[in-house]
Amino acid sequence: MLFVQTKSGCCGPSALQSARGSFTESEVEHAIPVDVLEGKAGGYSVRASLPGFARENVEVSFSEGILSIRASRRETVPEGEVEYLLRERTQGLFSRRIKLPKASGEGVKAELKDGVLTVTLQREAEPQLRTINIEQG
Repeated sequence: MLFVQTKSGCCGPSALQSARGSFTESEVEHAIPVDVLEGKAGGYSVRASLPGFARENVEVSFSEGILSIRASRRETVPEGEVEYLLRERTQGLFSRRIKLPKASGEGVKAELKDGVLTVTLQREAEPQLRTINIEQG
């Protein structure tokens, strides 16, 4: 997907163009704002802002040190019954990929509460130096 950012920093559909014309809002993949925290015990916590998203429209995956969050929101309005005077709430696809190379894929947990998705991941155990006895041959 091609993104063109305007001087105002706006990333809305009117700021995006391609060789075939303007993108519609449903074709644009929006970034999900996140906070990434590392606990003193070594685990990670990722908080993503997803207000108004239903749990069944959110997907979380972790593979090869990358946490991926994808979500979608679509609002259907019966044609001809209403007309938007102002439409600022973003619809379509949302995603974010976060590189956490020291995170373990074991025990990943995710919770969506009050519009905030919290994903907790454990940190991989640091390799320990092992002394190996040499047997006499």
